[in-house]
Amino acid sequence: MAVNAKNVRLGVCAISFGGTDLGATKGGVELTVETSTHEVLVDQTGETPINEYIMGRKVNVKVPLAETTLENLVKIMPGATLVGGALPTDPKRVDVATGVGISLLDGAQELILHPIGLPVTDKSQDIVLHKAATPGQINFAYKVDEERIFNVEFKAYPDPENDDHLLGFGDPAAV
Repeated sequence: MAVNAKNVRLGVCAISFGGTDLGATKGGVELTVETSTHEVLVDQTGETPINEYIMGRKVNVKVPLAETTLENLVKIMPGATLVGGALPTDPKRVDVATGVGISLLDGAQELILHPIGLPVTDKSQDIVLHKAATPGQINFAYKVDEERIFNVEFKAYPDPENDDHLLGFGDPAAV
């Protein structure tokens, strides 16, 4: 078997959410696609399935954001607002509401994972979640010997304007 080394890819990706570059990551970005199925069983074949149907898919992206800016915090925290900061020297803060009743789908935006080893114009290896959102669950620690990281998890939702697609691999412009 001949191995095509060009098909073996390494490297990190840039993260764009709603058109905003979320900056550096630390620890690797992880994409997970889970497919749930239902096995069709009948008495005559015992525990041997005679068919199987896809019941749904879940798509999650875990992103360890290293650039822990207030602007990033507002972007990934539904119900958060940035206060102040009209001028670069003005003080600013983020206020976070309880979030009760906020629809994550209403705030869902396009999430793009783009390999940094490719020019920005080469979208051949992009992964696009058409409607992605995060509930704003973050955790980070203040440690003397580690960077403070916003560990964020995005979830994909079906995009009704795109045939209910969850995600795409490769160039979105392909027809």
